[in-house]
Amino acid sequence: MAERKRKTKSTADAAAAAEQEDASKIITGESYKGAVFERVDLDGAVFNAGNLYCVAVIGSNFDQTRIEECSMQNAQFRNMGMKNASFQAMDMHGAIFSNADLRDSKIMHLDMSNTGFSHLNLSGAAFDHCVFGGAKFDVCDWADAEIDGIPVKDLLAAYQQLHKN
Repeated sequence: MAERKRKTKSTADAAAAAEQEDASKIITGESYKGAVFERVDLDGAVFNAGNLYCVAVIGSNFDQTRIEECSMQNAQFRNMGMKNASFQAMDMHGAIFSNADLRDSKIMHLDMSNTGFSHLNLSGAAFDHCVFGGAKFDVCDWADAEIDGIPVKDLLAAYQQLHKN
């Protein structure tokens, strides 16, 4: 019986520690203007309503991270994982994404004008209600990706057909 109580207590302690760790990854209303995140693991973190203007994120893990209602103009994301990430309701114009894995990410209601995308895995990513004016895409994997519910492969085929004539 004492053994069973110890197991129950250690399971409860582990659950409480995991909950506390998850809570420590919620960042709300903070200003990290110009900050550099290098080789950090923020898997599952949540950034909400913060100032992330000109941040640089390099060689880090942002898998399953949610970034919402933040100002991220001129941010840089290089050599990193961002699988299953979620970006919502943000201004990211002038940002740079290079050598990043954004597989299965959800990107909604973003201003991504004048943004640079280079050597990205965007397979399965969904872009909804985004502004891409002046954005540049170079060597990106668009397999099963969608923009406003339309498969990117269909958009590219239509573009190529239009410019063929």
